[in-house]
Amino acid sequence: MQVQVLPALTASPLLTLKDLGLDRNVGLDEASRGLAKRSEAQIVRWVQFPAGALFFTLVPEDAESGAVYVFDRRTGVFYLLDFHDQKWGGYSLAEYETLERTFSLTVLAQQPWLLKRLSDLRKNAPSQQ
Repeated sequence: MQVQVLPALTASPLLTLKDLGLDRNVGLDEASRGLAKRSEAQIVRWVQFPAGALFFTLVPEDAESGAVYVFDRRTGVFYLLDFHDQKWGGYSLAEYETLERTFSLTVLAQQPWLLKRLSDLRKNAPSQQ
């Protein structure tokens, strides 16, 4: 049996609807506009589900500036995904598509509560020295 080891994935709660000055009952269109405005980027990929949404943003004129976010509709929290791959400047659209397949990112958008658990585990993990 082969076991494929993937690079680490962490999710950090980055923004809430309240941070964006938006009401908890706002629609996904308005929430996404708030994310785009705050990140100073355009949303170039968007996949939505009843529980959450997956966004890939790019700064205009910079094809290597992409960031990946998952929005939890229930809590109104946007999570920034970090793949620990030392791509500090961001991702291209082709790299995003690879990440989406490699990490099954749509599953995280379908079950965004997994990101809260992942974030909480990271917070509670003993620090490595």
